[in-house]
Amino acid sequence: MQIKSISIILLLLLIVSTGANAISPDEAVAIVSIQNNYLMNGESTSVAKELIQYKTDKYIVVAATQSEVVKCYIPINNSTAEVAKLDLEIREIIRTTIIYSKMNEINQSIAAANWPLSYYTKNTFYDLGKDFATMKNSILTVKTELEKVNAPQATIDKTTTIQTKIDELVSESNSLAEQIEAGRTYEQNFFTSPDSNKLTKYENYYKAYFAAITNYKTTYNELEAKLNELSQAIAALETQSLTIDQKRSLQSLLTTPTNARKLSSFFGTTDQLRTTIESVFTSAKNSETFATTLASREVRNSAWKEMYGRNEALLKVDKSFETLEIAANAILSSENINQWAEESAVDGLTANWTSAKSRYNNAEYEKAKDYALQAQKNVGQVIAGGVKQSSNNSNDYVMIALGILIIALVGLFIYENFYLKKKKKKEEDFNEPNY
Repeated sequence: MQIKSISIILLLLLIVSTGANAISPDEAVAIVSIQNNYLMNGESTSVAKELIQYKTDKYIVVAATQSEVVKCYIPINNSTAEVAKLDLEIREIIRTTIIYSKMNEINQSIAAANWPLSYYTKNTFYDLGKDFATMKNSILTVKTELEKVNAPQATIDKTTTIQTKIDELVSESNSLAEQIEAGRTYEQNFFTSPDSNKLTKYENYYKAYFAAITNYKTTYNELEAKLNELSQAIAALETQSLTIDQKRSLQSLLTTPTNARKLSSFFGTTDQLRTTIESVFTSAKNSETFATTLASREVRNSAWKEMYGRNEALLKVDKSFETLEIAANAILSSENINQWAEESAVDGLTANWTSAKSRYNNAEYEKAKDYALQAQKNVGQVIAGGVKQSSNNSNDYVMIALGILIIALVGLFIYENFYLKKKKKKEEDFNEPNY
């Protein structure tokens, strides 16, 4: 019992930890537009669907749109927060997203009474099955009256043909009601939890539905034609067999149920929906185009990350160098460019950073990335080399000053001890009296 309790606790902890790792739609958008740069100028982001299942993983699919037109789909793994990488994986996720988005949009724009896989449509055919079963009694009444007046056998046989058509419609009505209910349940589950594994079966439900409606329409039109033929045959009977009022009474029984009279409008709406829904599944198979677009943006984003994205390697070189752009601008600024000891690395950084930006702007993303990687190496070399050692001439200045001072002192000494003394002696000799 204790072991079972521990197992339950561990399972709950696993569920909680798994949920904690999941990212939010806002985080998915940030991964696309802030941590990375999958958007082109003028594009905005929206979450196409929060969770799309592919095999055992779930994805948040972010749509890059411009003027309300989707330009690119970016699937983000809900657990790892990484963009989907495998080609098949991407195509299937995008295909699922397209089908979910468009089918849900159509579903929201159409009344439930006209939606193929709905309670209303199911109940319509369920009721039609009962109505056509009841109609058989009316046809049996017509047959009995025709037999009483010894109508031609060909005319009586027409009632048998009509009964057979009615039986077909009863069977098809009940089958359609069951088919619609199964499809409705499956579609509801798909709308709740879109899953790429469900696409084939989901599409098959619609294929089967539209095929069944086509058959139903054919059978119903055949029934109407047979009813009209029998009505004309009754009208042609000799008046001694049936009076005009009796004929009219029998002809009034040769009508389809009230609910069936809506079928003409229903068939027209269904034909329009068939074209629309089939186009959804067809267009979704062109997910290859979106996958190719994402692949090209992945290359672009790879270059962007090296140039403008957060760079952990450069942060280890200098804590202020969050991106290569910041590092290059700091090193190559007019205030700093001439102070670095590794002048060749500075020249290399200047050339590689300029080339990286130029290639990126020209959409040469792979080359831009290569130049960016070289520029990152240059940054490391520049910082490792440090700044130039400033020339210290203070000792020379001191020596020069001392030399000047010594010369001045020597000059002063000579001036005072030789020149002045000699001049003084001459003055004394000049002034000495003569005896």
